[in-house]
Amino acid sequence: MSDLRKEEVFALQVVSRVLGVEVEAYDLKGRQSAVDGLIHFSDGRTAALEISSIGAEDEAIAGYLNNRGHRRAVDGLMCLWYVQVPPNFHPADLRLLDRVLLDLERESRKTFDYRAIWDEAVNERLMGVFGSVIASGEDALHRRKPGAFIFTRSLGGFLHDGIQPLPDELARQLQTPTVQAKIRKLMATGLAERHLFLHVRPSAFSFPVYDGLAFGIDLPLLPPQLPPELSQVWLLSGWQAGGVVRAIGPNEWRRDQPYDQAS
Repeated sequence: MSDLRKEEVFALQVVSRVLGVEVEAYDLKGRQSAVDGLIHFSDGRTAALEISSIGAEDEAIAGYLNNRGHRRAVDGLMCLWYVQVPPNFHPADLRLLDRVLLDLERESRKTFDYRAIWDEAVNERLMGVFGSVIASGEDALHRRKPGAFIFTRSLGGFLHDGIQPLPDELARQLQTPTVQAKIRKLMATGLAERHLFLHVRPSAFSFPVYDGLAFGIDLPLLPPQLPPELSQVWLLSGWQAGGVVRAIGPNEWRRDQPYDQAS
């Protein structure tokens, strides 16, 4: 599978392990317009598999992180944080954000919601900022250095909604030109069963939805809104805690844990 990118190889492994079937890498050796994989079921069925990603590749804030990367080192911080900021967040407020994260750790708090901060002036400057710990204590020190991953997205989303808005947000992502091109490739195979595997970047969904995908255990109460062209959509955030979430047909959601099997 030397022709495949690392994320494509991993996606094939995840699908194979979760379904317990053989998944063939198919887009090899110059095959024109070929799908990325074929799923071979034990009952003789074959399904088409296409792999893509959603969410902006450049998730810098006001150009500030273009040269510094997405990760911010904070002296004294013991945990690794994921923080999402609105597009109008000013880079000058990063030092204030550092102080807030340190204060939250001293209070043993694992989530950051600007509405819960104690100071009205701070609330105003950090309006629309949300965050949560993704590695703490010994795990942060030995596996991932403490600090903060900072990403941007449009305003919106409420923490109490959790993953529940996922059906609507996924439906919008499926209408984007990039994803529509992937769906057309799947349809061109003529196979009745078609799977779309999506690597999900943080900016693809609102913060509560991404947080629910990456670190949650719940699933949406409302059914998926998959178009008839798709049999399943796989959503992988890349964080072990959340595993992989699948939208299956018109009525079912499922969360599987592939990380003890795929690497």
